[in-house]
Amino acid sequence: MIRDLTPSDVDQLIELGHVMSAETGFVGFRMHEPRARFILSEILCLDTVFAKGVFQGDTLVSVFIGEAADHAFMDVRFASDLFIYAHPDHRGGISMARLSKLFNIWAKDQGADYCKLEISARIDNDRATKFFQRVGYTDVGSLLMKEVA
Repeated sequence: MIRDLTPSDVDQLIELGHVMSAETGFVGFRMHEPRARFILSEILCLDTVFAKGVFQGDTLVSVFIGEAADHAFMDVRFASDLFIYAHPDHRGGISMARLSKLFNIWAKDQGADYCKLEISARIDNDRATKFFQRVGYTDVGSLLMKEVA
């Protein structure tokens, strides 16, 4: 079942965040749980935030959170992801495609001109990129990162 996420889901979002954190290319960094709880509790009620989860029974297994915002310098509005993740045991189905479609519908309702996603968690980025290309996204650039020395 797909439904809106609310502040009552923060505990499960934190649990899923721990699973994601252990799987990413950033495993040396621990989750800052108080900050994550605060941010999630604040944003889940905002009209400019898309927050939906896939539940199996009462258990959250996939999440798609995004926001809509105007560009700082141009007259263009973007709907951007903040957090997309599917538990490893729940990948490969149609749920993420459904979440992506719902995000696009929501983005249109928000007056967005474009949806944009950042795929950078280092959890099989190639597979994630191919999936989102299959549901209509185009690779338009690169995300470059450098460790601060």
